[in-house]
Amino acid sequence: MPKSRKTQTAKPARKSGRKSANSAKRQQWATKAASRSRKARAPAARGRTSKKAAIVALLGRPDGAAIGDLTKATGWQVHSVRAALTGLRKDGKEVLRDRDAAGVTYYRLAANA
Repeated sequence: MPKSRKTQTAKPARKSGRKSANSAKRQQWATKAASRSRKARAPAARGRTSKKAAIVALLGRPDGAAIGDLTKATGWQVHSVRAALTGLRKDGKEVLRDRDAAGVTYYRLAANA
C-alpha cells in the first residue's frame, strides 16, 4: 500500500511594514552600547573585589592556599581555578606548589611576585 503524501498548505505572508515595540528598544539599546567604549567605562566599585584579586590574596598568605580554598572563594570548579593559576603564571607571577604530609597541594606566590 503506497504512503500518502501530506499536502502542503501555504503559509501566510509576513507583514514587513509593521515594527514591534521590542525592535525600537533593541535599536535604542544597540545605539547606546555602540556609543560606549571600554575605556570610557567607570572602574569597578571599590568595595567589590574581583575573583582574580581574591585568588591573589589567598595565594599571598604565608602558607598559600589549597585548591579547595580557591574553589570556595571563587565558586569556580577545580579546572577553572587551575586555569586561573596558569593565567597568573602567564602574567609573570611566580606560583609555587608545595605538598604537605597528607598529600594536599598548596599554591602560593613567590616572595618577589
